[in-house]
Amino acid sequence: MKKTAHKIKVVIVEDDPMVRDIHRRFIASIDGFTVVGEAGTGKAALDLLEEKEANLVILDVYMPEMDGIDALRFIREKGRDLDVIMITAAQGGDIIKEASRLGVFAYLIKPFTFERFAHALESYKRYYYKLEDKEGAFSQDELNGFFLAGDKGPSTDLPKGLHNATLQKTIDFMRDKGNQKAGISASELGAHLGVSRVTARRYLEYLVRAERAVVQPEYQEWGRPVNRYRLLS
Repeated sequence: MKKTAHKIKVVIVEDDPMVRDIHRRFIASIDGFTVVGEAGTGKAALDLLEEKEANLVILDVYMPEMDGIDALRFIREKGRDLDVIMITAAQGGDIIKEASRLGVFAYLIKPFTFERFAHALESYKRYYYKLEDKEGAFSQDELNGFFLAGDKGPSTDLPKGLHNATLQKTIDFMRDKGNQKAGISASELGAHLGVSRVTARRYLEYLVRAERAVVQPEYQEWGRPVNRYRLLS
């Protein structure tokens, strides 16, 4: 008999108040979750988790007092029944390996899209309720869904005509040049990549749709305004 579903209790651990607010608003828009507490440091998170009943922790790595890896290690040593999704700018192999060893459910790199965030939470919700509702033993096929398939996330296939190598060159150019001023134009990117302005604009607009960049018109003394694109930090 299926149990009555209750909301999954979430604690957000992130030192940047603006990012905490983004996490909070994203979580509020996804059915089945509720935020029960927030902390700005690893140490504050441990104190909070002594007071709050939680199922899931959204955890950053780089924080003052105690980083996310040390906080997670302490949580595991205490034997707390908590799951963790890491959302961080940390991309080093050592950190990712340690996070995996400590049993994180998902690992999201900043900046991230709402779609990627929502996918991680929806995947966790299916996992959580399947464990909650299951009566009796799991089959091998069911266990494979937990341990072998992994969380591939939404498709990362690019639209037809776009290529990953060129997209990475676009991102690198925007990071090196565009973020030093008020963004770059499609013409500037096209000249850098050796492609047409129309092709360059397709890559820039793709990044905007993926919420990895923003566009703002730059008005000229005459003629049409020029759209300038800047990566989100």
